[in-house]
Amino acid sequence: MRHLIDHLSTFILPHQCVLCRSFADSTNLCASCWSGLEPISDPKCGQCGRPLQHDLPQGKCGHCWLLPPSIERTRAWCLYNDTSRAIVLKFKHGNGLALTPVLASMLGRLYEELVTADSLVIPVPLHRWRYLHRRYNQSAELARRLTSTHNCGLFAPNLLHRHKATTSQAGLNQAQRKQNLANAFQLNDNGKVAVRDRHILLIDDVLTTGATLNEATRTLGRAGCQSVSALVIARVR
Repeated sequence: MRHLIDHLSTFILPHQCVLCRSFADSTNLCASCWSGLEPISDPKCGQCGRPLQHDLPQGKCGHCWLLPPSIERTRAWCLYNDTSRAIVLKFKHGNGLALTPVLASMLGRLYEELVTADSLVIPVPLHRWRYLHRRYNQSAELARRLTSTHNCGLFAPNLLHRHKATTSQAGLNQAQRKQNLANAFQLNDNGKVAVRDRHILLIDDVLTTGATLNEATRTLGRAGCQSVSALVIARVR
Protein backbone atom coordinates (compact mmCIF):
# COMPACT_ATOMS: atom_id res chain seq x y z
CA MET A 1 0.00 0.00 0.00
CA ARG A 2 2.86 2.40 0.87
CA HIS A 3 4.48 1.81 -2.55
CA LEU A 4 1.13 2.37 -4.28
CA ILE A 5 0.66 5.68 -2.45
CA ASP A 6 4.23 6.72 -3.38
CA HIS A 7 3.56 6.02 -7.06
CA LEU A 8 0.26 7.89 -7.02
CA SER A 9 1.83 10.90 -5.30
CA THR A 10 4.48 11.01 -8.03
CA PHE A 11 1.77 11.70 -10.61
CA ILE A 12 -0.40 13.98 -8.48
CA LEU A 13 2.03 16.11 -6.42
CA PRO A 14 4.80 18.28 -7.89
CA HIS A 15 8.35 17.58 -6.75
CA GLN A 16 10.55 20.37 -5.45
CA CYS A 17 14.33 20.52 -5.57
CA VAL A 18 15.66 19.99 -2.05
CA LEU A 19 18.18 22.81 -2.55
CA CYS A 20 16.49 25.63 -4.46
CA ARG A 21 12.81 24.55 -4.26
CA SER A 22 12.41 24.74 -8.04
CA PHE A 23 10.53 22.02 -9.92
CA ALA A 24 12.35 18.70 -9.94
CA ASP A 25 11.66 15.34 -11.44
CA SER A 26 11.84 12.24 -9.22
CA THR A 27 15.51 12.79 -8.28
CA ASN A 28 14.87 15.49 -5.62
CA LEU A 29 17.23 17.78 -7.54
CA CYS A 30 16.32 20.18 -10.33
CA ALA A 31 18.25 20.16 -13.61
CA SER A 32 20.17 23.31 -12.66
CA CYS A 33 21.41 21.95 -9.31
CA TRP A 34 22.13 18.57 -10.87
CA SER A 35 24.34 20.23 -13.51
CA GLY A 36 26.41 21.84 -10.74
CA LEU A 37 27.71 18.46 -9.60
CA GLU A 38 31.07 17.15 -10.84
CA PRO A 39 30.95 13.34 -11.03
CA ILE A 40 34.33 11.58 -10.88
CA SER A 41 35.03 9.41 -13.89
CA ASP A 42 38.10 7.66 -15.28
CA PRO A 43 40.98 8.20 -15.23
CA LYS A 44 41.33 8.08 -11.47
CA CYS A 45 43.77 6.54 -9.02
CA GLY A 46 42.91 2.88 -8.56
CA GLN A 47 43.66 3.09 -4.86
CA CYS A 48 42.59 6.47 -3.42
CA GLY A 49 40.12 7.33 -6.20
CA ARG A 50 41.62 10.78 -6.82
CA PRO A 51 40.72 12.08 -10.32
CA LEU A 52 43.71 12.16 -12.69
CA GLN A 53 44.50 14.14 -15.81
CA HIS A 54 45.56 10.97 -17.64
CA ASP A 55 46.16 7.29 -17.01
CA LEU A 56 49.26 6.44 -14.98
CA PRO A 57 51.37 3.25 -14.86
CA GLN A 58 49.56 0.60 -12.81
CA GLY A 59 46.79 3.15 -12.20
CA LYS A 60 48.23 4.72 -9.03
CA CYS A 61 48.77 8.40 -8.30
CA GLY A 62 52.11 9.67 -7.02
CA HIS A 63 50.81 10.17 -3.49
CA CYS A 64 49.77 6.52 -3.21
CA TRP A 65 53.18 5.40 -4.50
CA LEU A 66 55.05 7.55 -1.98
CA LEU A 67 52.73 7.04 1.02
CA PRO A 68 50.64 3.90 0.45
CA PRO A 69 47.25 4.38 2.17
CA SER A 70 46.03 1.92 4.77
CA ILE A 71 42.69 1.84 2.94
CA GLU A 72 42.72 -0.66 0.10
CA ARG A 73 40.41 1.33 -2.20
CA THR A 74 38.53 4.60 -1.76
CA ARG A 75 35.80 5.81 -4.09
CA ALA A 76 33.77 9.03 -4.24
CA TRP A 77 30.89 9.78 -6.57
CA CYS A 78 31.73 13.44 -7.14
CA LEU A 79 34.06 16.28 -6.25
CA TYR A 80 33.31 18.48 -3.26
CA ASN A 81 32.19 21.80 -4.70
CA ASP A 82 29.51 24.37 -3.82
CA THR A 83 26.66 22.18 -5.07
CA SER A 84 27.75 18.91 -3.48
CA ARG A 85 28.57 20.79 -0.28
CA ALA A 86 25.00 22.15 -0.17
CA ILE A 87 23.61 18.66 -0.73
CA VAL A 88 25.77 17.09 1.98
CA LEU A 89 24.92 19.83 4.48
CA LYS A 90 21.23 19.38 3.73
CA PHE A 91 21.61 15.63 4.16
CA LYS A 92 23.50 15.99 7.46
CA HIS A 93 21.94 18.96 9.18
CA GLY A 94 18.71 19.84 7.41
CA ASN A 95 16.52 16.82 8.07
CA GLY A 96 17.44 15.76 4.56
CA LEU A 97 16.66 12.05 4.83
CA ALA A 98 14.56 12.39 1.67
CA LEU A 99 17.90 12.61 -0.14
CA THR A 100 18.92 9.09 0.93
CA PRO A 101 17.43 7.25 -2.10
CA VAL A 102 18.96 9.54 -4.72
CA LEU A 103 22.37 9.56 -3.01
CA ALA A 104 22.31 5.78 -2.68
CA SER A 105 21.40 5.52 -6.36
CA MET A 106 24.39 7.72 -7.26
CA LEU A 107 26.69 5.49 -5.23
CA GLY A 108 25.23 2.17 -6.36
CA ARG A 109 27.76 1.29 -9.06
CA LEU A 110 30.72 2.19 -6.86
CA TYR A 111 29.21 0.25 -3.96
CA GLU A 112 29.02 -2.92 -6.06
CA GLU A 113 32.62 -2.35 -7.18
CA LEU A 114 33.88 -2.26 -3.59
CA VAL A 115 31.69 -4.71 -1.69
CA THR A 116 31.68 -8.51 -1.56
CA ALA A 117 28.84 -10.79 -0.52
CA ASP A 118 30.09 -11.05 3.06
CA SER A 119 31.68 -7.61 3.49
CA LEU A 120 30.71 -5.83 6.68
CA VAL A 121 29.31 -2.42 5.70
CA ILE A 122 30.08 -0.07 8.59
CA PRO A 123 28.99 3.59 8.64
CA VAL A 124 31.40 6.03 10.25
CA PRO A 125 29.74 6.58 13.64
CA LEU A 126 28.76 9.81 15.36
CA HIS A 127 29.48 10.50 19.00
CA ARG A 128 26.32 9.99 21.06
CA TRP A 129 25.95 13.72 21.84
CA ARG A 130 26.14 14.63 18.17
CA TYR A 131 23.73 11.84 17.36
CA LEU A 132 21.22 13.19 19.88
CA HIS A 133 21.55 16.66 18.34
CA ARG A 134 21.08 15.49 14.74
CA ARG A 135 18.69 12.63 15.58
CA TYR A 136 20.19 10.37 12.90
CA ASN A 137 23.54 9.37 11.43
CA GLN A 138 23.50 10.25 7.73
CA SER A 139 26.24 7.72 6.94
CA ALA A 140 24.24 4.95 8.62
CA GLU A 141 21.11 5.83 6.65
CA LEU A 142 23.13 5.73 3.42
CA ALA A 143 24.71 2.38 4.34
CA ARG A 144 21.31 0.97 5.31
CA ARG A 145 19.86 1.94 1.94
CA LEU A 146 22.82 0.54 -0.04
CA THR A 147 22.78 -2.84 1.69
CA SER A 148 19.00 -3.14 1.38
CA THR A 149 18.91 -2.36 -2.35
CA HIS A 150 21.94 -4.44 -3.41
CA ASN A 151 22.28 -8.16 -2.94
CA CYS A 152 25.65 -7.94 -1.22
CA GLY A 153 27.18 -6.60 1.97
CA LEU A 154 26.06 -6.94 5.59
CA PHE A 155 24.88 -3.78 7.33
CA ALA A 156 26.76 -3.54 10.64
CA PRO A 157 26.05 -0.16 12.27
CA ASN A 158 26.66 -1.10 15.91
CA LEU A 159 30.17 -2.56 15.90
CA LEU A 160 32.25 0.62 15.68
CA HIS A 161 31.69 3.49 18.11
CA ARG A 162 33.01 7.03 18.39
CA HIS A 163 33.66 7.18 22.12
CA LYS A 164 35.64 10.44 22.00
CA ALA A 165 33.66 13.67 21.57
CA THR A 166 35.90 15.36 19.01
CA THR A 167 35.56 19.00 18.04
CA SER A 168 34.40 19.90 14.53
CA GLN A 169 36.96 19.17 11.81
CA ALA A 170 36.02 22.32 9.90
CA GLY A 171 38.92 24.76 9.65
CA LEU A 172 41.56 22.29 10.89
CA ASN A 173 44.60 21.38 8.83
CA GLN A 174 45.64 17.78 8.19
CA ALA A 175 47.86 17.47 11.27
CA GLN A 176 45.21 19.03 13.52
CA ARG A 177 42.52 16.73 12.12
CA LYS A 178 44.69 13.69 12.79
CA GLN A 179 45.38 14.79 16.36
CA ASN A 180 41.71 15.63 16.93
CA LEU A 181 40.65 12.12 15.89
CA ALA A 182 43.42 10.14 17.63
CA ASN A 183 41.84 7.16 19.44
CA ALA A 184 38.36 8.49 18.69
CA PHE A 185 36.96 5.08 17.69
CA GLN A 186 36.61 1.74 19.39
CA LEU A 187 35.01 -1.62 18.63
CA ASN A 188 32.69 -3.27 21.08
CA ASP A 189 33.37 -6.88 22.09
CA ASN A 190 31.15 -8.26 19.34
CA GLY A 191 32.87 -6.00 16.84
CA LYS A 192 36.34 -7.25 17.75
CA VAL A 193 35.24 -10.76 16.89
CA ALA A 194 33.07 -9.86 13.88
CA VAL A 195 35.68 -7.87 11.93
CA ARG A 196 38.51 -10.39 12.29
CA ASP A 197 39.64 -11.64 8.86
CA ARG A 198 36.76 -9.81 7.16
CA HIS A 199 36.65 -7.19 4.44
CA ILE A 200 35.16 -3.93 5.74
CA LEU A 201 33.48 -1.22 3.67
CA LEU A 202 33.32 2.11 5.50
CA ILE A 203 30.59 4.56 4.46
CA ASP A 204 30.94 8.31 5.06
CA ASP A 205 29.69 11.52 3.46
CA VAL A 206 32.81 13.55 2.54
CA LEU A 207 36.53 12.87 2.27
CA THR A 208 38.70 15.93 2.91
CA THR A 209 42.12 14.96 4.31
CA GLY A 210 41.10 11.36 5.03
CA ALA A 211 41.80 11.68 8.77
CA THR A 212 38.44 10.24 9.86
CA LEU A 213 38.54 7.24 7.55
CA ASN A 214 42.19 6.55 8.36
CA GLU A 215 41.59 6.59 12.11
CA ALA A 216 38.60 4.26 11.74
CA THR A 217 40.74 1.98 9.56
CA ARG A 218 43.49 1.87 12.21
CA THR A 219 40.95 0.77 14.80
CA LEU A 220 39.65 -1.96 12.51
CA GLY A 221 43.18 -3.03 11.60
CA ARG A 222 44.15 -3.48 15.25
CA ALA A 223 41.24 -5.91 15.55
CA GLY A 224 42.61 -8.02 12.70
CA CYS A 225 40.34 -7.20 9.78
CA GLN A 226 41.44 -8.48 6.39
CA SER A 227 41.15 -5.18 4.50
CA VAL A 228 39.21 -1.91 4.46
CA SER A 229 37.65 0.00 1.57
CA ALA A 230 35.79 3.30 1.78
CA LEU A 231 32.90 4.90 -0.09
CA VAL A 232 31.88 8.56 0.19
CA ILE A 233 29.52 10.91 -1.61
CA ALA A 234 32.13 13.57 -2.39
CA ARG A 235 35.82 14.20 -1.99
CA VAL A 236 38.12 17.21 -2.07
CA ARG A 237 40.31 17.11 -5.16
